[in-house]
Amino acid sequence: MLGGVFLTSCVNEEICEDLENVPVRLGFYYIDQDQDEPLVLNIDSIYIHGLNNDSIIYDYRRNVSRVELPLNAATKTTAFLMYFPAPPEIANLIKDTIWFTYEVKPTLISMECGFASFFELIEVSHSNMMIDSISIEETSVNNNLDEHIKIFPFVDDSDL
Repeated sequence: MLGGVFLTSCVNEEICEDLENVPVRLGFYYIDQDQDEPLVLNIDSIYIHGLNNDSIIYDYRRNVSRVELPLNAATKTTAFLMYFPAPPEIANLIKDTIWFTYEVKPTLISMECGFASFFELIEVSHSNMMIDSISIEETSVNNNLDEHIKIFPFVDDSDL
């Protein structure tokens, strides 16, 4: 009996698409003086869209502790507006802008998938309506699932 093994390569198109759109990952945290590490903060609802475009990334998503935002590989900066929960009379005032400055790193994924745009964060800045501070945890934005930025909103301890 003569047998043979044929190996074929099968590429899932979804895997290639996922690698083409590598997001920067941000988590929300707060500092508890009794803890050594920051604690995860769930935002009641958040609305995020790109600055100077109409792309809605999060449309009042509820109970959010982490967001993923797409960086623009055609530029070296991308900015987003983040609207935080607030009473209706001041809802438009409780928003922050977050700016990302980065270097684009075109990276060959495979012959089937081609190139993906990875990024190296250079600077992250923000306004201070609700965001108290940020911490850059990982500057390489690539196909791993690491969290890149910790966001520390102003927190009223009675809300926790």
